[in-house]
Amino acid sequence: MKPTLICSSASALSLITMLLSGGAFAAEEAEQGQNVGGGEMGIDAVVFEGQPITSDQVMSDSHRSYSRGMICAECHHVSFDLVTTSTKQFTKNFPQLSNDEIWEKIEAFLPGRERFALTTSYQGIPTASTVDMVLDKAQKVFFVVAEKGTEKLLHIQQNPNVSAVRFKGWTVADGGKKEWRSTQIKATAEIIKNDDPRFDEFLTTYNLVRMGLKRAHLRFDLIRVKPTEIYYFDTTLGGDKLSVYQRWQRD
Repeated sequence: MKPTLICSSASALSLITMLLSGGAFAAEEAEQGQNVGGGEMGIDAVVFEGQPITSDQVMSDSHRSYSRGMICAECHHVSFDLVTTSTKQFTKNFPQLSNDEIWEKIEAFLPGRERFALTTSYQGIPTASTVDMVLDKAQKVFFVVAEKGTEKLLHIQQNPNVSAVRFKGWTVADGGKKEWRSTQIKATAEIIKNDDPRFDEFLTTYNLVRMGLKRAHLRFDLIRVKPTEIYYFDTTLGGDKLSVYQRWQRD
């Protein structure tokens, strides 16, 4: 059983070959292909040499069956570019939730103060740092408290474009269910200084616990992170025949 294509225009991104409905190769097909073993889902992949494809192609109805967890590049040479990346293949060619439904899942994944890796950049050199980010659900923005004069603040003054990621899931060390969830955020950042009339309101939203407001004015600047898009990744969605990557976009 093949997933239903949700895009049909000539400019549609190519289909990433991840079978969300399960199923196995027919015996006669498996004999012709090469079994390259199990993947992250524990399902064997049988590879067939395919023709080169470009990243704007869509899988035809006559495409042979494939195992859950496989991608196009395992059988095809794929010409990717920054417009048609592998992740975008998931969101363009497998069923997507509505923007509001994706946001509900993001809210559920980020219920309070969450530890993120925040990446800033200066003169083309990226720097990642760990920060606590608090989601303002009504405004759909995040707040970060930063010591005055930190590198990320100086970066944001020069370049407000940032990215951030929060990840939870299975690791070899911890064991447990082999499931993963994450939010990958692209955003613009604004520095809110202590003389900004919004500072106290935003700091209240952040719910600072280390010290009082008076000392916070002396010590911190706030960062208001406004997402332009968020990729919500959830391997459990595959069981619902949805894309494991769900793309939320700001209206």
